[in-house]
Amino acid sequence: MKNASFIITFILLFIGYWAQSQTLTKVPANQQEAMTQLLNYSRPVPNHALLANLVGTWTFQDKTLPFVKGTVVRKSIFEGRSFEVAITGGQLQIPIADGKTKLSNYQGLEIEGYDNVKKSYVTTSINNHIGSNAAQQIGQYDPQTSVIIYEWESELVPGVRQKNRKVLHLLDPDHYSEEYYEQQNGHSKKTRELLYTKTIPK
Repeated sequence: MKNASFIITFILLFIGYWAQSQTLTKVPANQQEAMTQLLNYSRPVPNHALLANLVGTWTFQDKTLPFVKGTVVRKSIFEGRSFEVAITGGQLQIPIADGKTKLSNYQGLEIEGYDNVKKSYVTTSINNHIGSNAAQQIGQYDPQTSVIIYEWESELVPGVRQKNRKVLHLLDPDHYSEEYYEQQNGHSKKTRELLYTKTIPK
């Protein structure tokens, strides 16, 4: 009887542990569907491939100001989900601590991508010259004109807000351009036009 009781107890304990393990490892169907949906919305899509075409090293030149020029290095990161854009321009008086400035090359860093949920291109931009903010740019692509139009609002000093627009023209595999506009007195004014030429392929 003792042996039979021991065997029954062992079987009941085994069944209990097995049932508990199944509860811990089995994911409900609705959670599996949610995870699949999350993964699908996290994948690179053809919209990301549009930015992938810009990977490489580029030189840029302002259309009207000869001294505004430099280089841009675009890299794909996170399996093509995002892109790092490192910008190096000419020398400027760079603001530093204690009210001082120093002569140094302009540096900018951008992270570009495409938000699958919002169906928008997104760029976060910082630099070492004007502004301590991280500009958040939202863009839409027009396939008929091969143009991405980004819009954002900046506040570089307290209380002074500026609406901005950037128009990126995809010209051909080795060239693109950027036009910058500011909203001034109710009108859109072009402030800069940069021309880019690829020097090193991706």
